[in-house]
Amino acid sequence: MKTLKVIKNCVSSSKLSIPLYCKYETIAKWSWLCFVVFFFLFFSNKSHGQIIQDISGIAITSHTKATLKDLPSANLGSENKFQLNTYDAWLPVPPIKIGKTTIFSNLNYRLMDFSYDDKTIEDPNRIEKIQEIKSVIIIRHPISSKWSVLVIAMPTFAGEKSVSSNDLILDGILGVSKKFGAESNLEIGFGVHAMYSFGETLITPGISFDYRSTNNKWLAQFYWPRLNVLYNVSENTQIGLAGSIDWTRFNLKNYRGYNGKEVDYAQFSTIHGGLQLNQHLIGGVWLQVQGGMGLLNRYELFDTNQKSVNDFSVSNMAYGKATLTYRIGRR
Repeated sequence: MKTLKVIKNCVSSSKLSIPLYCKYETIAKWSWLCFVVFFFLFFSNKSHGQIIQDISGIAITSHTKATLKDLPSANLGSENKFQLNTYDAWLPVPPIKIGKTTIFSNLNYRLMDFSYDDKTIEDPNRIEKIQEIKSVIIIRHPISSKWSVLVIAMPTFAGEKSVSSNDLILDGILGVSKKFGAESNLEIGFGVHAMYSFGETLITPGISFDYRSTNNKWLAQFYWPRLNVLYNVSENTQIGLAGSIDWTRFNLKNYRGYNGKEVDYAQFSTIHGGLQLNQHLIGGVWLQVQGGMGLLNRYELFDTNQKSVNDFSVSNMAYGKATLTYRIGRR
């Protein structure tokens, strides 16, 4: 399914601007589509989405054992079984207000830890640890009672085991959102997302929906690649569905892959879907528990020319996730 455009070899004063003369190529990575809308919805209403208001927290996601597939026959077997644990933490930075314009920011850290059954095998294609440090800077300017303009910058450092200045990924979003309904309980956003990573510039569109019923019982978000549907059982308890496409693109130390081609960076992706329970504990602290399956998992390696070197599928993984968050304005 080829839906996205890669813009490369462009002459521009800014790596994130859209140049006049570019060479266009299609790519088959539909999971990139609308990464914009995650942050679009996260900060679109009163600086936070109508559902997601968790400004700080910690989380751990544990998966059942999985196997790397599509490897050469000599490398197939139990030695390729691994377990993935992901650790997340995020903290806010105090907002700044200049006239009608408000600037929000936070700092996010993620560690993905891959533990193999057979740890004695030395294989450069084995993924062991991925570290990601991301700062999200959101500039929101209302242009009317219903419309707002959003500018978002997301510089990210992502690398294997450790990060350095060579691992920088530049992300940027420009978009608008509009609220509907007498109580502004429906918000729709759309915009353009540009990302520069390892010599490649990617441009994608996006659309988002954020809905809250007038009685505050039902909450629903769809912002590709994420879905949340929640029902307020009580003031302190929420149950519902959760889905997402999670991917991490990260730098590697150059080496030769199975086919002898040079490998420069990689991407690990999975589709999570399951049930969730949110329980208020004390003050603004909430416990979130989620469980389901990780499907259509892939680990892809790229060369310095952004061409795919190896594309490994990964078996399905059941997962469980536990999160402690501090929430603004609990509902």
